[in-house]
Amino acid sequence: MKNFLIFLAGFVSGIICLFLISLAVASGYNDDTHSIPGLTMFEQPADIIPSDSFEVFQVVSRGNALAHAGEKIFYSDSYTYHGMVVLFIANENTHYYDDQIISIPQGKCVRQIGTYQYETEMGYKTVPVVAIFDN
Repeated sequence: MKNFLIFLAGFVSGIICLFLISLAVASGYNDDTHSIPGLTMFEQPADIIPSDSFEVFQVVSRGNALAHAGEKIFYSDSYTYHGMVVLFIANENTHYYDDQIISIPQGKCVRQIGTYQYETEMGYKTVPVVAIFDN
């Protein structure tokens, strides 16, 4: 009888430990932006990206958007989009779509907040992750 009670206590404590470990691992996998594979966020915003217009060319995981920075055409109000590639992070208020033009309002700027690495046909590419801030 004593051996059975020792076995039962060990079995129950093993199940409790397994449950606690599973809970700890599962809490690390939530749906926030930081759990996107290839995404590294900075603690503080970094450099300003010198563009006031971006064109989305691909929406990637979780609605985040890869976009080309726009360059203003000389003697015109139009843009050409072949500049730096950046990643805009989607949230509950922002939804991106292919070919969308993201215009930065007057008095705001785009700052780098991290990096994103993804795989292309030619290998891996790392681009800045950006967000819109007040000047």
